[in-house]
Amino acid sequence: MTYKNSVTGIGTEVAAQSVTKAVGKVAGATKGSAAGLIVQPVVWLATDTAPDAGDGFLYGVGVAATIAGSAILAGAGFVTGMIKAAVDDHTQSMVDEAKLDEPKEFRDGIFPLGDYSFWASDNDIQAMTIASFGGVVWKHKNGALCFIRDAKGRLVCDYDPKSWVAQYRPLLPLKKGSKEGRVRWHHRSR
Repeated sequence: MTYKNSVTGIGTEVAAQSVTKAVGKVAGATKGSAAGLIVQPVVWLATDTAPDAGDGFLYGVGVAATIAGSAILAGAGFVTGMIKAAVDDHTQSMVDEAKLDEPKEFRDGIFPLGDYSFWASDNDIQAMTIASFGGVVWKHKNGALCFIRDAKGRLVCDYDPKSWVAQYRPLLPLKKGSKEGRVRWHHRSR
């Protein structure tokens, strides 16, 4: 299993606390706490990652804790963030395993369902949404839900995964769906 999210989360918390204490000694506690809040956005920029809705909410809890001066709220946000990081790491390790069952030339375009958009969740409703926009989603035998994009970031409508137990995919040839910009899709399972 990869521990990338967990390690980054712990490192970010340590850095934020260090900045808070250092600036707090020089400029006062309030300014120190505010300075600590910039660490997470800097980490997102430095690692070229964007927060998802869960990460954004947890960052908001940290901001609220800083404004309220609540150590309990800050502690709860940190613990919840570490649990979320561990879940994200586990999901990514399952997707990495699923990629190994697919042809090498397609692996870089395979992502966990939660990476689809800011509000994406890792569930069947999200899979249906992706299929309705013309993308192929499959559940690997290990339970990971994956989807594929081409090199330009567009959803791929005709990919045939090698190892799957369920798929959500557009009907081919593509046919207009009931909503603007959507296509008809179907679900199949083994």
